[in-house]
Amino acid sequence: MSDELAELRKISKLLTLVNAETLEKELAKYATTEERKKVWVLINGERMPDELTKNSGMKQSTLYSYLKILSNADFIEVPYGKAPKKKLEFVPASWLELLQPETEEKKQEGKKDVETTTANK
Repeated sequence: MSDELAELRKISKLLTLVNAETLEKELAKYATTEERKKVWVLINGERMPDELTKNSGMKQSTLYSYLKILSNADFIEVPYGKAPKKKLEFVPASWLELLQPETEEKKQEGKKDVETTTANK
């Protein structure tokens, strides 16, 4: 990697960090549901729409409509026959939690349910 490219990447990362709040507000105009936020987090240039559908909980037709919206807003590019790719590598930290399978609180609730079921037998 050339020195110029490395420097540009540093500048890009710095600008993203400095403007994170503004970027999140702009993305939130389009990612209005948990499913849409999940799709944004999952888009990585490698996951095809079928995989995005499966992992987000969205219906396929809804996903394609959403991808079209993001593409029209110039947030992603969707090359024909290829996976969608973000033009801006930014994911709000709070959105990452949407992909966590279970929080500690849910795990504890599950343990209580098992204990209650076992005690009733």
